[in-house]
Amino acid sequence: MKQQISYILFLFSAVFTYGQVTLAISDVKDQKINQRFTLTVLLEISGENMEQQTPLQMPDFSKFDIIGSASERNTVVLDASKGNVINQLVYQYVLSPKQSGRIKIGSALVTVNGKIYKTEPFDITVREADKTNSVADNTDRNDLYLNLEVQDKVVYKNEPTIAVLRAYSRDYDNFRKLGKLHFPSQRNANIKPVSFAKSEIESSAGMASQIIGIFMIFPSETGTIEINPISATFANPAKENKISSNKIQLNVKKLPVGMPNHFKNAVGQFTIDLSTNVSNQISEINKPVHLFLKVAGSGNLGSLHLPKILNSENYSFFTPKVTSQTTANKNGLSGAIIAEYIVVPKIPGTVMIKFENFSYFDPNSKKYTDLGSKELVLQVKTPEQIAEAKTTLEKVNDYTNTVLETVNTPVLQTQNFIVTDKNQINWKIVVGNIALLTSLITLFAVVMRKREKRKLKPQLLSKPITTIADTEEMLRKNLSNHFEESIAYLNILKDNKDITNFFSAYDDLHRETKDYYAANTESDFRAFLEQNFGKQLSEQYRALSEQIQIEKYAPFHSEEQVDELYTSIKTLYSDINK
Repeated sequence: MKQQISYILFLFSAVFTYGQVTLAISDVKDQKINQRFTLTVLLEISGENMEQQTPLQMPDFSKFDIIGSASERNTVVLDASKGNVINQLVYQYVLSPKQSGRIKIGSALVTVNGKIYKTEPFDITVREADKTNSVADNTDRNDLYLNLEVQDKVVYKNEPTIAVLRAYSRDYDNFRKLGKLHFPSQRNANIKPVSFAKSEIESSAGMASQIIGIFMIFPSETGTIEINPISATFANPAKENKISSNKIQLNVKKLPVGMPNHFKNAVGQFTIDLSTNVSNQISEINKPVHLFLKVAGSGNLGSLHLPKILNSENYSFFTPKVTSQTTANKNGLSGAIIAEYIVVPKIPGTVMIKFENFSYFDPNSKKYTDLGSKELVLQVKTPEQIAEAKTTLEKVNDYTNTVLETVNTPVLQTQNFIVTDKNQINWKIVVGNIALLTSLITLFAVVMRKREKRKLKPQLLSKPITTIADTEEMLRKNLSNHFEESIAYLNILKDNKDITNFFSAYDDLHRETKDYYAANTESDFRAFLEQNFGKQLSEQYRALSEQIQIEKYAPFHSEEQVDELYTSIKTLYSDINK
C-alpha cells in the first residue's frame, strides 16, 4: 500500500505539505465530453498528537457526472514507542465532464489542529467528442458502466471482504437490459455471490445508479492481489453484448506471528463439536459407528481445512462425507461444516477416538484461539457381553423376534362374495337410513331459513364532512409527527454507533418524504425542492446525497462524520417538512 501511495504522490500536481500534514490531488490531463477519468485525493497525517477536526471537504463536482467513488483508510505504525503513526485517507472519483471548454477544479479542504489545509485549484480543458461516434452508440451501451467497490481493501489471508457491483447510466431503460452476471475464477482468490437482488435506482448529479450484485472475496495469497473484472450481459435490439467492471486490488496481509504449530487456514470465529449416533457411547466390536464432527461459526467456511481423525490400531475408519450448511450475507459466510465418519472398533474395552487439534485466527481481536483436540470415548463390547447385560424381558423379546423371522407364516386367502339373491337384503335398514337422511335435510333447511330472517339490514353510517384543506392539514400533521420520530430514531442509532441501520433509517425517511410529495425519481424530487424551497436548499440536498453515498460504503466511519451527517439531515428535512 505504501508503494501505491508513493506512486500516487509522484503523479500529483497540487500538493500542500506542512510539517506532518500532506494534502494532495492528482493531475488531470485534457479530456473530452463524456470521457471518464479518475481523480484521486490523498490526505496523510503523521504524528500521534495530530487531530483531524473536520471531514475532508471535496471540490465542487457540479460540472461533472460522478460515475463512481471509493475511499480507503490506512494506519501505519512506524514506531509505537515514539508515537510515529501515519493516518492515510485516499478518495477516488470516476468523473465525466458535462460540457466543453475550460473547467476549474476547486480546492480540497481539511482542518487539522485548528489549521486549514487546502490544495491549489487548477483548470482542465474539455474538448468536444469525436463526431465519428454515433448518437445511438453514445446513449446505448457506452452510457452504461459497471463499477466494483470493495468494502475493505486491506485484509488478512483467507479473511472475507465484501464487494458491491454497481451499474451507472443516464438512461433508466439501460438497467432493464442488464442480464446474467459472470464473475471470474482465479487462482489466488475465491469469489462467492451473496445476493443478486437489485436495489432501488438512485440518482445524483444527472447520473443514475443501481446495485446489481454483492459478492464475498476470500484471498488465498498474501501481497497485492488483483481481482479480475465482473462482467454482465447487455442486450440491445441488434445483438447481445457484454460489459465489464473495473479491476480492483486487495492488500492481503500476512497473519501475525505466534500461530500454533497445528494452525492451518481457519480465519474467523468458530466452535467445534463431536457427537455419535450410539446411545451411552456403547457399541459392539466390528460394528460401524457414525461420528459427526461439526465446525460452526463465521469466516472462510468454504475453504476451511477440517481437523482429521487420527490413525489408531484400535479402530478403522472411512473417508468422511462432508456437508455444508452455510449462508452468505453482508457480514460474511456463516453456518456449519459437518464431516460424517464411519468408524469400526476392532478391540473390546475402552476405545478413544481422537481428532487433530484445531485453532483459528480472529481478525477482530487479532489473536489466535486454540480449541484443542476433540475426542470421543467408546465402550466396545463383544456380542456375548452385550447379551449378558440384557434383562430377562429383553432376552424374551429378542428370542421372539428371532422365531418369527425363521417361521414360515401361511398366507390367508380371501374370496369376494357377491350377493345374488335379492331376498337377502335387509329392507328395514335401507328404509331407516333413507328416513334419517330426509330428516337431516329438513332440519338443515329450517335452520338456514331462520338464520336469514335474523340478518339485520345494513345501515349507512354518516361520516363527518371534511374539506380538502382540513385533510391536507391532517396529513401534514401526521408527516410532521412521523418526521420527529424518524429523527429521534436516527439520533439513537448514531449514539449506539449502529451505522448500517443508521443509513437504512435515512433511506426510509427519504423514501417516505418523496412519496408524500409525489416525487417518483430523484430528479423529480430535486426539481420539486428547487421550485418550492429555492435553489440553495436543492443544492444542499444534492451535497448531502453525495456525502451520504460516499460515507455509506466507506470502510471506516468516524464519530465526527456521523454527527455531521445527522446534523445535516435534521436541518435539511426540518426545512422540507416544516
